Amino acid sequence: MMVKINGRLGNSKGSPTSGEKFEQEFYMTAGEVANTLRSLADEIESLGRVEASAVEWTLGVSPKEPIKLEVQYKHDQMKRELEFQLKLKENP
Repeated sequence: MMVKINGRLGNSKGSPTSGEKFEQEFYMTAGEVANTLRSLADEIESLGRVEASAVEWTLGVSPKEPIKLEVQYKHDQMKRELEFQLKLKENP
């Protein structure tokens, strides 16, 4: 199984094939995000290789525990932002 990431592409940094750090933003509906997270949860629970794909790339790791989840909360008078960052590492 593979996590297919759909949505409108946003900013991108690096290249998934060059060995450097790669980042890609996606803009999705709430339903698309929920489906992506469910697929990701299934991949992680299988304790095997976790793969994600978009139109131009497929990336994967075989994560080992512990898996790191960071939660950040930013707020000011004009806006609030809750961010989740999940780190799947082969050699934590």
